[in-house]
Amino acid sequence: MFFMRLRRGAKWAFIVLIFVFAFTFLFAGVGGGGGGSNVIQELLGMRGSGDAVKSAEKVVKKNPHDTSALQRLAQAYIAKQRRGDAINTYKQYLKLKPNDLSVLPQLANLQQEVAILRWYRYSNLQSELTVVYGPLSSDPLQTIAGTDTLLSTYSNSLSTKLSEAYASYVGAAKAWEDTFKRYAKAVPMSNTLQRANVEYQLAQAAYNAGDYSVAIKSYKTFLKLTPKSPLAAEAKKTLAELQKASSSR
Repeated sequence: MFFMRLRRGAKWAFIVLIFVFAFTFLFAGVGGGGGGSNVIQELLGMRGSGDAVKSAEKVVKKNPHDTSALQRLAQAYIAKQRRGDAINTYKQYLKLKPNDLSVLPQLANLQQEVAILRWYRYSNLQSELTVVYGPLSSDPLQTIAGTDTLLSTYSNSLSTKLSEAYASYVGAAKAWEDTFKRYAKAVPMSNTLQRANVEYQLAQAAYNAGDYSVAIKSYKTFLKLTPKSPLAAEAKKTLAELQKASSSR
């Protein structure tokens, strides 16, 4: 039920998520130190590369506990689209400064991007499998899967890849959610606006990971902290849908 619903609105849902996250970085004071512009440039493919990675790697190798060097290395990886290396570098940084409110959202942003990419890989495989199984049109070539040996073998291979892509997406979404859980714990309730923004994003991450209980709790916290937020109406609508879906499980 979750993925059927998510698939129908996946494209626009993820576009909204990207810009909500970008808004938080740029205007809500989250991810200071130029993190917001780095996110936008990364999403639009505007960052350069050069030899920054090798230089930063050398500095970190000499002093793996230098948090400034770790940040520079992570940014260098991001500039070269090496998200996995950047994620691992931020994780190394957070072992030294576990509650850093500038790095936690940057890590979450990367994990969100990975989840988006894995979702589209899963979605594309699903579309490809649908074409194989058909019928999508009157073309007889789209209706013979299961009777043709080659097409049957191909469809079985696609089914395996689809299952693997699904598991990969869920893992990425859970990692994204887990980082926001840490982020929420690090932001005190007294910092009302920032905590509300984090709770809203945690709710979004948990929703996409299929963790309805966390999503419900976070939406409730968000609405309690900022009941007059421009996002309140959408949060209430999604909250109602989640509560209904949870009760029918």
